[in-house]
Amino acid sequence: MIHKEGQDSYGGLDNHSQVTLSMDKTGVAMIVIGLVLIAVGIYGITLLTPEVVTFLIGLIELAIVLVGLGLLVVGVIMAKE
Repeated sequence: MIHKEGQDSYGGLDNHSQVTLSMDKTGVAMIVIGLVLIAVGIYGITLLTPEVVTFLIGLIELAIVLVGLGLLVVGVIMAKE
């Protein structure tokens, strides 16, 4: 019997094709959910712009403080040697 790629001897899909088809559906579902979450996030950012800006400024300030503390610790360690 002549076999087409992805079919078993009975004309049905082989196991690899079934797994690939399942993974394709999962990938498409993940893309759709991701796009929905991005749209909701962008809507929330535009709706709450002042709070988002304040939050981002706070994160930047926190990062600066952590870098400063790291430099202080390294400086103390280097000064002891």
